[in-house]
Amino acid sequence: MTQAKEGSRPLQDIPNEVTASRRARFALAVLLTGVPVISAIALFRFDPAAFLYNGDAASHMVKARLLVDSQHPWFDYIGTVWLPLPHILLTPFVAFDSLFFSGLAGVCVGIPCLVGTGLLLYSIVERLTRSSAAAFVGSCIFCLNPNVMYLALTPMTELPMFLLIVLGAYALLRWLQRDGDTWLAVCAVAAATATLCRYEAWLLAGGISLLALLEAFSAWRRADRKRAGSMVLIALLCGSGILLWLFWNQYIYADALQFVPWKYRPGPSDVRNPMYYRQEAVSLTVARALLNLFGPAVLLAFVAGLIWWRRVLTDRRLMLLGAYLALPALFIVLAILSDYVLIDQWWWNWRFLLTAGPFLAAGSGIALAQAFRYVQGRVTRVGLILAMLAMPVVQLTVPSVGVATYEDSAKIFSGLSHFAAKFGARLGSEYKGGRVVLFTGSGLGERIMVSSGIPLRNFHLIPFLGGMDIQGPIRAGDRYVVIGKVRLPDSREVVDYWLARKELMQEFYDIVYEDDNYLLLSSKTSFKK
Repeated sequence: MTQAKEGSRPLQDIPNEVTASRRARFALAVLLTGVPVISAIALFRFDPAAFLYNGDAASHMVKARLLVDSQHPWFDYIGTVWLPLPHILLTPFVAFDSLFFSGLAGVCVGIPCLVGTGLLLYSIVERLTRSSAAAFVGSCIFCLNPNVMYLALTPMTELPMFLLIVLGAYALLRWLQRDGDTWLAVCAVAAATATLCRYEAWLLAGGISLLALLEAFSAWRRADRKRAGSMVLIALLCGSGILLWLFWNQYIYADALQFVPWKYRPGPSDVRNPMYYRQEAVSLTVARALLNLFGPAVLLAFVAGLIWWRRVLTDRRLMLLGAYLALPALFIVLAILSDYVLIDQWWWNWRFLLTAGPFLAAGSGIALAQAFRYVQGRVTRVGLILAMLAMPVVQLTVPSVGVATYEDSAKIFSGLSHFAAKFGARLGSEYKGGRVVLFTGSGLGERIMVSSGIPLRNFHLIPFLGGMDIQGPIRAGDRYVVIGKVRLPDSREVVDYWLARKELMQEFYDIVYEDDNYLLLSSKTSFKK
C-alpha cells in the first residue's frame, strides 16, 4: 500500500478528482442500497420465511423484541453468550409487528450497515491507491457478494460487526497517515463497540489497546505527559466493551465468564447431515470455504496485492492496517482449528469466514489499482474488473457452488425449524387469548413465537424442569400448554416429565392439536379474552 503524493499531480486535476470521487461514492451508495432492496423483494416473493431460515435469526428477533414486548420488559432479557448490541439495534424495528413477524426488521439494520461498510471500504482503498475505480471494485467485491448480501437481509449479527470493523480500519488509516490522535480514539470506539457485536472483534480491542499503550510509553519517554495520558485513556476506552460484558455477566449470573464457549459449545452430534460430520481435514474445509465464498480471482488478486504492498510500502506503519483487518479472520480460523467453531464441507457455518472479506476486498482493490498502472487498454481493464466480480454470477447460477450462507440457512430451516414454524402458525390460528407456556427448548420455542403472530408477552418459555407439581401451570394461569415431542438438550427433562403424565394433564387440559412433533393443550378453565 502506498500513496501518491499530492505534489506529483497538477493542481487543476485535484478538484476534478474530488468531484469524480464524490460521484463514485454516490453511485456506490445507490448500488449498495438498490441491489439488496431488489433482492429482498424477490426473496420475499419467493418465500416470506426466507429472512428467518437460520435458527439464530429467529432467536435474535425474539431477543430484541423481548426488550419491549414481555411481561417485564427490561435489559434482563439481554442474556448471555450472544453479545447485546445487535439486539439493541434491532429493537426499534422489531417493536413493529409487521417488521417483527415477517423478519423484515433485519433488513432495516442490515442494509444501512452494508452501505456504510461499502463506503468505508471505498474510502480506505482510495486513500491508499488514489484510484476511485479500484476502490469502487474493491468495495463491490465484498458488499455485492451474495453471501454477505443474504446476511444483510436477515437479523444476523455479522453486518453491524463488519461496519464497525471497517470504520475502525478507516480511522486507524487516518491516524497512521498522521491526521491526528482523534482518529485513534475513533478507532478505539469502533473496536470497543464491535466487541459488543461478536467475539471475533475482541482481538481488535486487544491490538488497539496495545498500540495505544506503546504510544503512551513513547510519549512518556519524550516527556509528553499530556499525550501519554490521552493514549492510556484510549487504551482503556478500547477495552471498555469487553469490561462491560464481563461486568454484566458477573452482575446477572454471578459469573463473569458465564458466556465462555466451553459451556455452550456444540458437538458433532448437532450436525444434522446425511453424512458423518467432517469427512475431510478441517484445514481443507477452510480452504474450500474461502474459495467458494470469494472465488479464485479475488484470492489471487489479494495475494498479488499483498506482495506488491510489501515491496513498495514507504511507511511501514501502514502494515498495522493490514494486521488490524486480519485479526478477526485470524480469530475465526484459530477457533475453527481448535474446534470451538465447528464447520463442515456442506456449507455449515461458512458464514464465519466472511470475516476475512474486508481484508481480501481491500487487498484485491490495491492489486487492481497496481494493475491499472501497467494496463492502459480499456478492454483489458474491463476484463480484469469482470474477472474480479464474476464469482457472484457463479454462486447464483451454479448449484454445486451456491450461496453458502443461504444454502446453510435453508438446510437448517428444512428440518425441525420448518415444523416449528408450521406449528407456530397453527397455534396462532387456535389462539383465543391468555398465556401460552412452551415446553419446547429455547431455539424451537423462539421459532414458534415468531411464526404465531402472538405478542411475546403472552408466552412463557420453560426450557428446563422448574418443578414436579402438575398444578404449577394451572396456578400460573396458563391457558395453553405446548409440549415439543422432539427431545432437545435443553428441553429433554421437562418434556419427558410432562409426556409421562399426559393422562393426568388431560384432567385439566383438552388436546387441541397434536402431530408427530408437538402437542397443544387448552385449559378446561374458562378464560376471558
